[in-house]
Amino acid sequence: MSKKRTLEKKKSYKDYLDKTFLEELNYKIWSTKGSRFNASKRLRKVADLSNLCLSMLSVYLIAVGLLSVYNIYSTETIDENLIAYSITCLSILLLVFGQIENAKDFGTKAKQFHTCGLELSKLYNDLRIFKTLKEKPKLNEKKEFAEKISDKYERILERHENHEPIDHNMFKALKADYHELSKIDVYKIKADYYIKTSLIYHTLIILPPIIIVGLLIKTDQ
Repeated sequence: MSKKRTLEKKKSYKDYLDKTFLEELNYKIWSTKGSRFNASKRLRKVADLSNLCLSMLSVYLIAVGLLSVYNIYSTETIDENLIAYSITCLSILLLVFGQIENAKDFGTKAKQFHTCGLELSKLYNDLRIFKTLKEKPKLNEKKEFAEKISDKYERILERHENHEPIDHNMFKALKADYHELSKIDVYKIKADYYIKTSLIYHTLIILPPIIIVGLLIKTDQ
């Protein structure tokens, strides 16, 4: 690590130690607000992917079933039991996956996180107004305001479910310069976000038709 970089880190660390409680509270509210909005965005995205995935599985199920209805394949090359087996597997996958996804209620949770983010935004605005517009507040005024804001902040957190660590990590990735994250750190966070958010749905959308076509081709040979 270069000498300049080391000095910057020491300065940053010292600046953090020198921060007042109001400044620390300012960061807490700011970061939590961003994390809750990220959680809402993530759950809305997951809800869309979930609906798309369930729709595509239904399409695959209908498509495989129509193979036998319209006699598209030859019974001499493709075993009818393979078609029946594929239909059964897709039906079970669609039923189980659909029940699991519906139980998670992504839409409602996304709305709750968004509401929490809005409440924290109002609190954050009140704090910023006090810090920027209040000229030289007295110590007791700072103490009373900090206690009031801190109490409201805690009550908001008590009313709402906590976000996932990945939501806070994405917040830091979006503010990479402020949090002194390298491009590699940002890439790792985004890769982890994709794995935990989209990978399972993309797999279930892409993999079934590949497996079915592969089995049909193998049987035909």
